[in-house]
Amino acid sequence: MDTTSVTARMAQVTQAVVLSILAALLMITTHRVRVELGGVDWPVGLLFGAVFQVVCCVFAYASTGARLPLLLMGSLWGPFALPFLARGAGGGVLLPAEIAGQVQYSGWVVQLLGIGIPFAAVAVVSLGRRRRVRASRRAGADRAPASSAVAEPPSQR
Repeated sequence: MDTTSVTARMAQVTQAVVLSILAALLMITTHRVRVELGGVDWPVGLLFGAVFQVVCCVFAYASTGARLPLLLMGSLWGPFALPFLARGAGGGVLLPAEIAGQVQYSGWVVQLLGIGIPFAAVAVVSLGRRRRVRASRRAGADRAPASSAVAEPPSQR
């Protein structure tokens, strides 16, 4: 899979922009949704937003095989969400995320999820690549002595 050509990079940037816009809009509009089950208010809007952001990251990496879209998603979420972060129907999301003197922790959490999940995905992908490289080096080192023994002439064995 080509990940370094100009065309591939432009496709990755376009994909990251579209996914960032969708994630920002969805997460901002649903972050305050709560459902009461068993006498407990569950933040299903935050959970849904987090799951959506994870799915976007998995899709971006699976379809491109590159970390660039993930980095861009983490970097662009804030600027794309900024026009919708004011105090309004969705609540106050901008720090200090306060409405009528009451701190809105869900506003802080949605920002952490929107920006943090893509960067966490980059870390996971990078660690996975590093482990695969180390494992292949170890496998190559384990095979080297065995292959050199086979290459020796029978008189030296």
